[in-house]
Amino acid sequence: MVLADGIQTAFAAGAVAALARSGCRWRQGLGAGLGGQVALLALLGEADEAARRWRRQGELGCPLLRSSLAAAGERVGAAEGVVLMPDAWRLGGWLDPQALAEHLAPEAADSGGRLGRAGSVLGLAVTDLVSGEASWAEIHGQTPEEALRRIDATARFAGGWAPLAISSATDHRLLAGGVGSTPAGALPKALEWDVVCGFPVPAVRRPGVGSAIWETVQRRAEMRAAALVASWKVAGARVVCPTGDALRAASGRPDAELEVEYPLPWERNGELCGVLVQMGEAAVAEG
Repeated sequence: MVLADGIQTAFAAGAVAALARSGCRWRQGLGAGLGGQVALLALLGEADEAARRWRRQGELGCPLLRSSLAAAGERVGAAEGVVLMPDAWRLGGWLDPQALAEHLAPEAADSGGRLGRAGSVLGLAVTDLVSGEASWAEIHGQTPEEALRRIDATARFAGGWAPLAISSATDHRLLAGGVGSTPAGALPKALEWDVVCGFPVPAVRRPGVGSAIWETVQRRAEMRAAALVASWKVAGARVVCPTGDALRAASGRPDAELEVEYPLPWERNGELCGVLVQMGEAAVAEG
């Protein structure tokens, strides 16, 4: 299981790649947030590819987390006398959905079919805001279009990318994801679970958290998911999550503080992307 939103997914990608290199193999998976894409690649035997993509994000300055306002500014260009302002009542998320579409594009080609041929099953945490239901939505057996919708929807964490709107004569859905959409309840007992989180478990103090909407909704989602994972850990799941020791090992700084320096999902920092991938690898090495 991989639970991670936004830039925190870089940690999860590094951790899953390290687990795969150590010999771990999976046939059933669950994912929430952009962690769903990492879980998909791991089930297809491509965990290293997920880590490579996040290293590349770091090299490019993390274009995935470009804001909608910045994207609109690029389209308008340097037009004299033009000022862009967000519509606070209609802005569904801070981040640019086109950047997300480009990031997920490699998974557009029959992900469900590839999983079926590999004998694997993946469920993604998706909340339908119209029906009020949160569930693990499987992509096995779905059409390529529906499978991609679910991969896309689960990546859309609160305050990040706006929920995915689907509207037709026969179908009206507003799909959201993120770790905050992880359904409550126990994990299936017949399996041994590896749970990789992009957030600390239990939740750590965040002395620098602000009162902005984006920060508070993401902080609440992080806290809820951390409490849920903590209960799974007590029940016997192996949990890999960010720790202070892993941050210090990856950054090479003995004074690095997890509570202060570990990012919230929306933060855009290319240099930090590479550190987080290494941090995930270090967390697995910690055992």
